[in-house]
Amino acid sequence: MPAQNQEKIILVVEDNERNMKLAADLLELDQFRVLKAFDGETALETLKTQRPDLILLDIGLPGISGDEVYRQIRANPDLGSIKIVAFTASVMRHEKEKMLQAGFDAFIAKPIDTTNFTHEIKVLLNIQ
Repeated sequence: MPAQNQEKIILVVEDNERNMKLAADLLELDQFRVLKAFDGETALETLKTQRPDLILLDIGLPGISGDEVYRQIRANPDLGSIKIVAFTASVMRHEKEKMLQAGFDAFIAKPIDTTNFTHEIKVLLNIQ
């Protein structure tokens, strides 16, 4: 179903170049369109002109934190349908629960599990 994936746009918000490259490469290999932002400010600017289907949002960003980016996106009714995934190295159970309770649609831990990563994205986007 590559054609179906090509219709889906993923915004990856990640300040670590290696993590960004790995996530983008895996998504592009699976035929997703990938937008990249290395900080929260750029992510918010991107959302003024682009409507991704899903945002992978690093929580520990320089400048505007991932939590604040999340709040600003959710405060905008035009962006309400976008799925937002906490994308973080914080894998403590209470941290994951806190992010899910805050309203994130899902949680994907870093380092990326390359065997399962795009499958998790497809599940979130209801792609079989």
